[in-house]
Parts: sequence; C-alpha cells; structure tokens
Amino acid sequence: MKQPLALILRPKTISQIIGQSHLFSQNSVINRMVKTQSLYSLIFYGVPGIGKTSIALALANDLNIPRIIYNAVVDKKEQLMNIIDLAKRSDKGYVIILEEVHRLNRDKQDILLPFLENGTIHIFATTTENPYFTINPAIRSRCQIFELVSLSKNDVFEGLKKGLSTIKLNTEFNDEILQMIAEQTNGDLRSALNIIDMLNALYANEVIDKNTIKDVMQQSYVLSADYGDEYHDIKSAMHKSLLGSDPNAAIYYLARLLVVGDIESLCRRLIAMAYEDIGLANPQLCSRVIAACNAAKEVGFPECKQIFAAIVIEMCLSPKSNSAYLAIMDALEDVKNGKTYSIPKHIKDQSYNSASKLGRTGYKYPHDFKNAYVKQQYLPNELINKKYYKVNINNPLESKMNEYLNSIKK
Repeated sequence: MKQPLALILRPKTISQIIGQSHLFSQNSVINRMVKTQSLYSLIFYGVPGIGKTSIALALANDLNIPRIIYNAVVDKKEQLMNIIDLAKRSDKGYVIILEEVHRLNRDKQDILLPFLENGTIHIFATTTENPYFTINPAIRSRCQIFELVSLSKNDVFEGLKKGLSTIKLNTEFNDEILQMIAEQTNGDLRSALNIIDMLNALYANEVIDKNTIKDVMQQSYVLSADYGDEYHDIKSAMHKSLLGSDPNAAIYYLARLLVVGDIESLCRRLIAMAYEDIGLANPQLCSRVIAACNAAKEVGFPECKQIFAAIVIEMCLSPKSNSAYLAIMDALEDVKNGKTYSIPKHIKDQSYNSASKLGRTGYKYPHDFKNAYVKQQYLPNELINKKYYKVNINNPLESKMNEYLNSIKK
C-alpha cells in the first residue's frame, strides 16, 4: 500500500521541523536534551496537523532511543503491557510516543504510572486538548508540557517547498500554487501535503492551476470544530473583543464561529456577555440580545449571520458595566464563606395568620410612602453596612439611575 506523502516527508531530526522556533532555540529544553543526550517525559499540545507526533519522533531519533507509537484511542491494554516488557529489557531507555493522551483510560493509566515513576519508560505524549484540563494530574506531574503554536502560511509554504524538493512527483507545483494551498489550509501542514498527494495522483502530468485548486478545495480548512480548545479560544477571543469595543475583531471571530455552525453555543455566550459586561450601562440591549438570538435560531443558517453581525456590532458600540456581575460575585462569596445570617423578622414571610405570634411584624410597605420608598432594614444585622453594589459612575445611564435612588432617599 502506498504511504501518504505526509508520512514519507515526516522529519527525521528536529533540525528538519518547520516552525515552532520557540521550542528549538539554542538554550531550549529540547535542544539541551539532544545536546546532553538526556531523556525526560514530555507532552506536546496543539491543534491537529501542527507536527506534534513529528516532533516526538524526530526527538527520539536524535536521542537514538528505542521508541514505539501507542494510540490511546485504538490500541489495547495488552499492547501496552508488551511495550513495557520491551522497555524493561532496554538498557538505553525507552520512549512511548503516546498519541491522544487525553483519551487514555484509567486502566491504562494505572499500568503506566509506576513505570513512569521508576524510569522504566518515558513518554512523548501528544494531545489536541488543554492538558491542564484533560490529562490526569498524576501523568501531567511527571512531564514537561510544550504548547505548539499554529503554523503561518509562510511556514506551510516553506514546508511544502522543502519537502517537495526531495522527491519526484508526477505533477509540477509552482510557487504560486503552493502558496495558494498554504493559504487555504490555515496552518495545517499535514492537510497541505495530503492535498498535494491527491493532486499528484488524480491530475498526473497535468498543469495544476488556480482553477484546479478551487475545484479541489471548495473552502478553506477551518481550524476549529464545535469542541476542543481551539473552539473555546475563539469564543473567548470574541467575548474579549466585544468587551474591548473592537467591532472588527469581534466580527472576525464571529465569522469563525459561524463557520462551525453551533448557534446554541454562540447564543449562550452572547447572552451571558450582555448581562455580565454591558448590564446596567444599557439594560435594553440585554433584551435585544435575547431577541436577536431567538430570531437567529428561528431563521437558522445562512440567514442568521446578519442577525448575529448586527447584534455583535451593537454590543461593541454599547457602553459597558460589570457592576451587577461584581455585586453578585461578592454576595456569593459571602454566602459560600458561611455568612448566612438570620433574616430581619419584619421582612420574613407574613402571609399566614399566626405570623405576628412569631414577632414577624413591623414591615413598611414602600407603596404606602412617597416615591414608593421608605427607609428600613433589609440586610441581616451582621451585614447591615455591607455594600455589594457599587455604581459605575463612568456610565451615564447607570449614574442617572443611581442619582434617582439617592434623590428619593432624602
């Protein structure tokens, strides 16, 4: 069976790795490991197609250490036991390149841990998920964690140029076509090589031009799905852009979320953000966000995109206030810390005939007084002077509402 081009061109040494310069500086841990021929367990974390397994294999080659690939999803426990038996007989150390380590079940973890602890094995683990959220702390504590950054289109172009210069293909690819493929694959070098592989097989001895690329690649390879770190990072970036009042950035991240197609998640984020970060500075907008989200769900794709765009831009342009959010977080902190004191008797439930026998009297009904306000105690005695809500004086509407409250108290 013919090997995929991405596998044929996989780097044999870390000097052949494309991008990730932050991992391979002169004084980096990885270079020091090679220079001193020292072995430590590592976790490589990043999006698919970025080169995690390639780095692990290249490093094992540079260390001249026996290694084997084990996939936590598909490989069985018996295979893991056999690998450990091999490692016990090795006097040079042994590396398991552990793919999809976040999917390693408890049974397999229990097998690995004692041999990691005593140095029988080391792991070069790969994961697309944030290791601080998804990897067992016992494994994580025995490893150094390295995050790989997304490759630029120039990195991918360089990788294609270097790789293709070492092999003979059926089809010629000029720089313009390689740049187009690099642009469309969004930093996924493996996908770019797979496209080259397919074109080489299906269009042998033909001229590959822009129209061919457009036919084969109907749209850019979007580096996100409705799960995983990348998706949550995009939601976070949109939220922060909205809060930072940057409509251009917010619209860009909105577009990336719309391509994924998860309306429900997008609506939850927009509604939460409206009440958390706009809140009392523009209460009417909070209601409009809910209305926009309901409208988007009603019309679905593709028409929902203009609804989301309009409300996201309006949220960017709106004044911001998090005073309500800060107030409830402060109150929750007190409650969690045991400050659950007795409610003043005069505001306890008095809807039954015998309430007065329990001393539940003295409540003053605000509507019986001017401006529907009367001074009386509402907080427990222990919190009588506590101020949870602190007005944001930088927002005209909130300041005006607060001025009204102060005026009726006089």
